[in-house]
Amino acid sequence: MKKVLSTVAALGLVAGLATSAAALELKVKGEYILDGWAVSEGLGVLGGHGVQTQEGPGIVEGDTDAWFEHKFQTDADLIINDKITIKSRIRFIDWGVWGKQDDTNISNGANFSVRRLWMVYKSPIGKWEIGRRPAGAWQHTFVNSGTRADRIMWKKKVADDFSMYAFYQKSTEGDAYANTDDLDKDYYEVYGAFTGAGKSALALGWNRDHSKDTGPTAVDTETWRIKGYGDYQFTDMLGLEVEFDYIWGDQDQNYVGGKSFDITGVAFMADLQAKFGDTQASAMYFYLSGDDNPNDTDKDAYSSGKGSGNDFEPLYVLTGTKTSILNNDIGGATVNGAAARTAGVHAIVLSADFQATEKLSLHGAFGWAEAADEMAGWDSDYGYELDAGLGYKLLDNLTYNLHFGWLATGDFFKGANPAPGVDANDVTVLYNNLSMRF
Repeated sequence: MKKVLSTVAALGLVAGLATSAAALELKVKGEYILDGWAVSEGLGVLGGHGVQTQEGPGIVEGDTDAWFEHKFQTDADLIINDKITIKSRIRFIDWGVWGKQDDTNISNGANFSVRRLWMVYKSPIGKWEIGRRPAGAWQHTFVNSGTRADRIMWKKKVADDFSMYAFYQKSTEGDAYANTDDLDKDYYEVYGAFTGAGKSALALGWNRDHSKDTGPTAVDTETWRIKGYGDYQFTDMLGLEVEFDYIWGDQDQNYVGGKSFDITGVAFMADLQAKFGDTQASAMYFYLSGDDNPNDTDKDAYSSGKGSGNDFEPLYVLTGTKTSILNNDIGGATVNGAAARTAGVHAIVLSADFQATEKLSLHGAFGWAEAADEMAGWDSDYGYELDAGLGYKLLDNLTYNLHFGWLATGDFFKGANPAPGVDANDVTVLYNNLSMRF
């Protein structure tokens, strides 16, 4: 009898598990992207992207870099029930350069890496997102660098036209299981948005970085930020997007002879958009504060590191991911890029997109830019840029894109205190892309 009861209990347990498993639902989407690049005045794709614009006596000039690279990733949602979902992003190939791939080595995280994995729980008091989730991106792509971060995040729609969120983010853990002081980097943010007339949003954040407060170059940084966003549709044809980010705080060098720095940075973008039938046009202005004296104790550049943000590419060269000028996506340590991100920018971009046929779309843009703050020895003129591109839909989920950008460099790109005979070369970018999404 005991055996019979045990068998029935086991069968009941298996049946229960099977029923639960049958209730699971898996939704998968993904993309395979093949990029082909040609960048003039390049410094070498394998050593870190970037351009060398100076030419003249004693200067090692850049050369044309040309290469292919590809990426394959999936975004999978495992729906446990109507309250709980596990979300993930997995890259099977993480932007591998053709001819320089290490497809079998997983120790460096180059291939088959779990980029994001987090749980979504719809509780009675709001939605919770817990784990390694999307981070960095906020509203418009301006100053965004979409990435991932470890967060505990709460979201709530308080009323029909008002929503809010709050989260805690662990950026660096420096003292777990270690006999050390607090060497963490943490970030906190709260947000509210009103959607009654367009969308208006404000967020307040606090960043506490003590992760480098150790050793002979110990430094700690604490900053606050207020960022805002607006999206307003005036008519069926005319709309406006605006965004700003204001950062302030201080940085202390905690060693003998160290200094204390005051941090202030401002970013602003306004994009007036119009639609005329199959044509969409945009007139955009964006600004990043600069620092006219990087050697004093005021850090006024909005972001001398990431600059205008990895996701923000209204211009193929000045804000392109492979040139490392205003956009420092790849992180090329170029003199031009470091100086431009320190000097900041005033920029105007006029662009238009035309849906010529059901499959063919065309793009054109003109951009002009100058430094926001003129540094000693540097000219402020970045020059102007002309871009052209097209996209052709081969299949519903397969698209080919071709883009060309030309930056007519201004005197800024001659460098600081240029010697006689030094000039600046123009920069061109030719980019084609095959994108498959499912």
